[in-house]
Amino acid sequence: MFASYSRRCGEVPPLTCTSTRQLTKNLSEELKVVTDAKKCHKYPAFKRGPYDDRYFLTSDERILEYDIDSVVFEENSPYQKVQIVHSKSLGNLLILDELQNLSERDLIYTETLMQRGKVDYKGKEVVILGGGDGALLYELLKEEPAFVTMMELDEVVLRACREHLRGCCGNCLDQLKGDRYEIIVDDCVKSLDKMIKEGKKVDFVFGDLTDIPVSTTPQGEAWDFIRLILNKAMQVLKPKGMYMTHGNGASSPQSLKMFEEQLNNLEVPVEFTTDRAFVPSFLEDWVFYQVWQKPLPN
Repeated sequence: MFASYSRRCGEVPPLTCTSTRQLTKNLSEELKVVTDAKKCHKYPAFKRGPYDDRYFLTSDERILEYDIDSVVFEENSPYQKVQIVHSKSLGNLLILDELQNLSERDLIYTETLMQRGKVDYKGKEVVILGGGDGALLYELLKEEPAFVTMMELDEVVLRACREHLRGCCGNCLDQLKGDRYEIIVDDCVKSLDKMIKEGKKVDFVFGDLTDIPVSTTPQGEAWDFIRLILNKAMQVLKPKGMYMTHGNGASSPQSLKMFEEQLNNLEVPVEFTTDRAFVPSFLEDWVFYQVWQKPLPN
């Protein structure tokens, strides 16, 4: 089962079958051999700091080194490894299964996902699938929606972010229910099925879940999950409603193309647009999608 929390996961090329930790350890050892042999002074060995896991991958498998100096939270939930680390330049950073998810400097991520300034949420009903960091919920509530329902599976993510990522979520995770929002801690597929059975329709659905997988074909559990969510989300949208989600890095065009092929083959015909923004904690441009049902011909 895929939980409704992790953004940055999926099928990837063989390179990431080795963990980032092991990969960087191997590279460090290789570079150290070269340096010790005095064959090259241009590439020194990786330097380790108080926090050993300072290396992460971009969507196209480039290795990035971060200025992480401490771990402020770490716990294994039933679904994933949850960490919040501190970066000198990014503030606190949420890490899920060794993949960077959101930092306190990533407001642009949330604003581009929700198309702030381009979409009017006042008086509208909104559903968030995932979104356990609370950032999207926090920013949406500023737009005066009628009500926001957030469906998040992992209670550990909620607790970690409530305690250590308040620069993103503010106080909206302090309670599971407020005047204009409710957080349902459960599988979002079950919650969507309940909405479909009850005939409930909303104006916006956000897919703040797993990224589009980096893979050679649109096959496997991750892609099946994406198709399942897309088809169910379209069933709970009002006729002029919109589904909004993040895709993957702009440097992974093949994965984005495969996702768009899935959009063109949903149970209902849809149209879509894209937007992109440079996300500080990803250190790359990220692509976002806005999807709506194609109007019926007159």
